[in-house]
Amino acid sequence: MLCVCVFVIAGLPLVTRSVVRSFEDSLRDRAITVPMIVGSAGSRFDLVLASLHWRASDVTPIPLGVAEEIRSEPGVMAIPVHVRFRARGIPIAAVPYEYFEYRLLTPRDGRLVAGLGEAVLGSSAAAELGLVPGDELPSDQLRSYDITAPSAVMLRVVGVLRETGTADDRAVFVDLETAWTLEGIAHGHEEASSITDENKLIGRSDDRVALSGAVIEHQRIDESTIGSFHLHADRADLPVTAILVFPGSEKTATLVRTRINADPTRQALSPSAVSEELIGSVLRVRRVVDAISLVVGIAMLGLLVLVALLSYRARADEVRTLLEIGATPSQVAALFLTEFGGVILVGVGAAFLAAWALGGASDRILTLFT
Repeated sequence: MLCVCVFVIAGLPLVTRSVVRSFEDSLRDRAITVPMIVGSAGSRFDLVLASLHWRASDVTPIPLGVAEEIRSEPGVMAIPVHVRFRARGIPIAAVPYEYFEYRLLTPRDGRLVAGLGEAVLGSSAAAELGLVPGDELPSDQLRSYDITAPSAVMLRVVGVLRETGTADDRAVFVDLETAWTLEGIAHGHEEASSITDENKLIGRSDDRVALSGAVIEHQRIDESTIGSFHLHADRADLPVTAILVFPGSEKTATLVRTRINADPTRQALSPSAVSEELIGSVLRVRRVVDAISLVVGIAMLGLLVLVALLSYRARADEVRTLLEIGATPSQVAALFLTEFGGVILVGVGAAFLAAWALGGASDRILTLFT
């Protein structure tokens, strides 16, 4: 009980500061790698956490055509990302090949995504799911009881990435076409011209076949079905969560930011500025926790002193015996100090161990609490 008391006294402030420091480092390290993020007007925190830390949320999508508008500026690189779905609880991040090149993400096993329905796992995601290249991974449905929602898609794992120590370790990467398939915008089914079942047809003419809802869409994308997948939208109108923008100069960045912010439905923001604002909110919470820790610490120290005095009184006969057999008062005091010193050492050691363990799990903590 005394060890637990010491652990609480030392552990609460140590763990809080270690977690907050790791939280700050994780936010800052990811934010400084992307100069600008473009997305729909709304929560800037959700937009940054979704596009940098793969926090799946209901961020209003932005048309893919905006990325082409941004690329029209000389010297600008724009990488669209789509983050809305999960696979067994792990966020699915749909990115183009340029993202792997920019982040220097390379496969530890297998290869990178090369086509529709393929997935490459971050190192932590692969360990958590227990999957290797060649396995299959079903996507999670957003609304399990909604029969109008797109059905789950079976993803083919083709690779596992090397560990990076970032949010990329706990993500399932697919291409953008796969994300649009999960949205239901792209789908595959049996060849319309070969359908003869009248229940699956609404109408037929010389140049067009109208299919009914009775046609079952393919949930598994393989060599026999991939050719039937197609989009039902103009590519410029397809949704993405955000666009990571890398302008070639400050002047170009200003032009892009001004053009985007002129549209009230869009926003261009600096991830570093948003991250610092979020860190400020966390630090205010930490100060409250520090104040609570101080009050709890004073109460616990009072308890320890009380237990020490009561222990000395309860062991009065033992102390008297030690003195009678030749122990000096300083030796008796050293005995008590050694006992309580061991208790304090164990409690403080456990507190430092907890702070170290939780501080090393900053990205997982960020995923759980943001």
